[in-house]
Formats: sequence, structure tokens, C-alpha cells
Amino acid sequence: MDWVTIIITNVVQPSKTAFGVRDDNGDQVFIPPAVSKTADLMVSDIVMAKLVPNRNSHEGKSDVPWFAALVTRDPENMMTPDQVASILSTHDYPMTAEELDIPIVALQQAYQSEMATKVIVMPSPRAERIIMWAADPDRV
Repeated sequence: MDWVTIIITNVVQPSKTAFGVRDDNGDQVFIPPAVSKTADLMVSDIVMAKLVPNRNSHEGKSDVPWFAALVTRDPENMMTPDQVASILSTHDYPMTAEELDIPIVALQQAYQSEMATKVIVMPSPRAERIIMWAADPDRV
């Protein structure tokens, strides 16, 4: 799966669901809220994305053939899942992306590759959730 340039055409508020178009052929792209929020997308942003066929796109029912699994602004400096796993393995407990100094997109890609464990913490029912990362479930 190669990186593809997309241009953000719409960000639906408050969910942050986004849509864009491929720069190479003009095809529509759906960007789910979790991906859009992580990249802090805004209309007119030009970003790089890893695309997969949109399973929710059925003949005659949708003009959005692509689903953005990952979005980044700088794919050259993107860490591989192996690099992320290597850094996580040096820590004995979960840490936030900021503490690790690893882009959240790289952590998410490692998680999707089953090379990292994602921990979602809610200190109280009304508190904002905290996302932390660990090398494996034994370190949680």
C-alpha cells in the first residue's frame, strides 16, 4: 500500500468525519473521525494517505471508493511499525505519544500491525480519555 496525495474537501463537525479527493485521479476518499482527529485535518489540507477500498461503498449507493486507513503530513519521516515496537520495548509501562515523542499516526500503524498495545484510560466518567501505548499487554 503506497502513500497517495489527497486534498481535504470537507470536515463534518462535530464528529470530524472528513472527505477528500485523490490528487492523481480525482476519486473520492472517506476519512474516519479517528484518523481525521489524529491528523487534525482541515478543509484544503494536502496530506498523504494509505488507502484501501471502501467496503461501505456499494454499486450505485456511494461515490466514495476509497477509505483512508492512515493519514500523515510527512511520510518521509514516518516511523515503521518495527521502529515503533523497538522504542516501546525499552519501556516497562504504557506512555502517551507525547512522552514517547512518536507521532500518533506511527503508533496507530504499529497497533494495526499488532506490534503495539493501545490503552485507553478514563480516570472518571466525565474526564477526557487518555490514550497510552505499550509494547505488549504484559506491560500494561
